[in-house]
Amino acid sequence: MSAAYSTLPPSQPLASIGERFTVQFIDALAGMAVAVVTYMLVKMLRLAEEWLIVTWAAYLLFCDGLPGGRSLDKRVTHSAVVHVDTGEPCGYWRSVVRNLPLMVLGVFDAVFIVGSRRRRLGDYLAGTRVVRLP
Repeated sequence: MSAAYSTLPPSQPLASIGERFTVQFIDALAGMAVAVVTYMLVKMLRLAEEWLIVTWAAYLLFCDGLPGGRSLDKRVTHSAVVHVDTGEPCGYWRSVVRNLPLMVLGVFDAVFIVGSRRRRLGDYLAGTRVVRLP
């Protein structure tokens, strides 16, 4: 299935717990890469260093709203964030609702992944799930 899907069937298999934690780790690395690039730009353009936090937080909040509900890490692991009922790719608003609890609660949000539905607290709030793509 191409990255430009419009919806996925409700029967699409969920990403495994291992895949979910791998995705979180890769996303953290991607967020750090964004921060490093921002740091270089901040120094080069002599901007306030607070831009580091702003760009890092913006990436983490909005990353699952990228085309197809696939952040950079989800492209690597062949997974996507979709609406739990419709299978539509995650948009930017759902991405913020989904990722804010992770930024605030950290590991306490991620603990929910071990449940049978493999959904974090943020997934429940945003009405999303992470599925494996063929």
